Amino acid sequence: MEEQSVTVRKMELFDIDDVEQVEIACFSTPWSKKSLEEALQYDTHQFLVAEVDGKVVGYMGLIKMFTEADVTNIAVLPDIRRRGIATALLEETLKLARKSGVEVVFLEVRQSNTCAIHLYEKYQFKAISIRKNYYQNPTEHAVVMSADLSTRKKE
Repeated sequence: MEEQSVTVRKMELFDIDDVEQVEIACFSTPWSKKSLEEALQYDTHQFLVAEVDGKVVGYMGLIKMFTEADVTNIAVLPDIRRRGIATALLEETLKLARKSGVEVVFLEVRQSNTCAIHLYEKYQFKAISIRKNYYQNPTEHAVVMSADLSTRKKE
């Protein structure tokens, strides 16, 4: 497998069509184009895209509320997963969150998504609870995880 460089940058309005395609490819209940457009309008929302060879192949969203933040989604096109793209998105998102004063980040992940859970654990996310039947299509519990950024070194 050829190694390709990943570029992570702030999501812009012109990225919406590509991000919508990532949503459709990755989620049984994807965000609509309109929801993505609206989310970009809020100062509390931070969205990054990952590009390979100039093509958007993934994205990550975060909603900040004072010193806390919630991950909205992290998604990478299925045919290019396990190449460090989600890692690059997560690293940059956490770095930006920390710089903006976020101390704790929360997320939900499907209980069966062990690859994602292992990635989050590498970044000191810890399981704190279960949300029963949180996901639909198929119905599944969510593992709620959190990471304390306040104890990390400043970048």
